[in-house]
Amino acid sequence: MIPVMLHPGAALAGAVLVGAALVGAALAAPAAPFPSAGFHRGAVLSSWDGTYPDPQFYEPALDRMIARGVTWVEMLTFAEQPDLARPEIRAEAPDRFPHAAIEAAHRRGLKVLLKPDVWSRQFYAPGSTLWRGSIRYDDAALWGRWFEQYGAFIRAQAQAAAESHVEMFSVGLEYVEATRTQTARWRALIADVRSVYKGTLTYAADGNHELDTVQFWDALDVIGINGYFALSPVGDSPDVDTLVHAWGGPFSRLAELSRRFARPVVFTEAGFPSTTTAVRTPWKWPTGADTPDPGLQARAYESLLIACSRASFCQGLYWWKFYERPEAGTPPAVDYTPEGKPADAVLTRWYREGPPPSTPTPLGSSSREPGRP
Repeated sequence: MIPVMLHPGAALAGAVLVGAALVGAALAAPAAPFPSAGFHRGAVLSSWDGTYPDPQFYEPALDRMIARGVTWVEMLTFAEQPDLARPEIRAEAPDRFPHAAIEAAHRRGLKVLLKPDVWSRQFYAPGSTLWRGSIRYDDAALWGRWFEQYGAFIRAQAQAAAESHVEMFSVGLEYVEATRTQTARWRALIADVRSVYKGTLTYAADGNHELDTVQFWDALDVIGINGYFALSPVGDSPDVDTLVHAWGGPFSRLAELSRRFARPVVFTEAGFPSTTTAVRTPWKWPTGADTPDPGLQARAYESLLIACSRASFCQGLYWWKFYERPEAGTPPAVDYTPEGKPADAVLTRWYREGPPPSTPTPLGSSSREPGRP
């Protein structure tokens, strides 16, 4: 069981290079200090099967996060949907929930975001373009069955999260078709989760497909974004300033979303592979055929941290990703992980020290300061 490795089909219209006029249109109140007391200085800790079974791996990984200045760790748990055409979801046994790993994080002073996830082997079939955003039914009865199965999985995960005092819980992620057409069912699911879990709730929306379709943010506490925005066209090897300007398009849309629903935004995933195409297709999982460019990855990290520091609505980042243990597959030289690369130093500097001294123009601030997570 592994998390989805493909975020297909970027919406380039929201990620083109923007000029001062577009950036200026989103300006309002001065940016909040960065990092603020409530800011999620986050990172994703990935376990290959979502169970985090072995302390000899997760404890050193958590220690490395502490050394980087991480204050929130995102953990992923999984259920399997063998056939997307059939609304059958198979969850892990309750005794495989990562209570011990969460406790280890808490002992270190880390807060936890738990993000349960449905995956399918169909995602990884040769030539497949399927992903969780492909889950779709034309029959209302099938949608009802899917939400019955999914709701049971999420409720059980929320109950377990409550038992482990998890601070923040995601009710879903990137279910593009389900959020587009099933708002009432999502509201019912969220109400059910709140009956067993009293912490902060979010949903991790696909930034390229769900910004305009999720209509239930008012039922949640935080707007979660998996933010793999294309920053093209910005040249073959853009500098940090160019990339910061390129964030103006996505941040203007996020500012409006935050204003409309009066909720802060947290990047529940943000990341770039260390490849030459990192800022053109950040959602595309790299392979051994890609050309490494760790310097571009580092500049992309720097640009997003700068953009977030200038936007009062942006209340956290979870970098995709760090591994609990070594995993076979993607060559480390092109993988998303920043570990051991220049991006690692960028992340650590910002998380431990904050931004360089400056008084930049705010980027994409919301017109009113939403509540902090």
